[in-house]
Amino acid sequence: MATIRAALPAEYEVVGEIAAKAYADAGNLPADGSYVSVLRDAADRAAEAELLVALDDDRPVGTVTVIRPGDSYAEIARAGEIEFRMLAVAPDAGGRGVGRQLVEAVVERARAGGFGRVVLCVSETAETPRRLYERMGFQRLPDRDWSPTGDISLLGYHLDLGA
Repeated sequence: MATIRAALPAEYEVVGEIAAKAYADAGNLPADGSYVSVLRDAADRAAEAELLVALDDDRPVGTVTVIRPGDSYAEIARAGEIEFRMLAVAPDAGGRGVGRQLVEAVVERARAGGFGRVVLCVSETAETPRRLYERMGFQRLPDRDWSPTGDISLLGYHLDLGA
């Protein structure tokens, strides 16, 4: 079981590389590669949103960015919703539940903050993350589907947390 906490400045570089590698390995980058610099810039995510890291014996093995209303990284969230983006797990930590733990940490933060819904977008070609989200109870939110570039289509998902 990984430890999940806010990433520290000394971890930003490795966290950024985990995200960039995970997205590249999954084939979820635009053809022009423009998103790699965004994925690598963990320091900016930490300054503008909440950057979480998953640790295995103090070694970063995963990351997710938690976005609240008004954060510059918000893409699809509306009032009363918390969003997450850039979920990534190091290749050598895959299949051990790290991704699930990171999503659970987002849901915990949403509940603690009084948010009624968690939302996200995922590439239509990202089958493994989509299966994870669906197993965790997330449902499609087609009215939030969008395309940041001509070669990437993102599918909206939500998890209602109830009252």
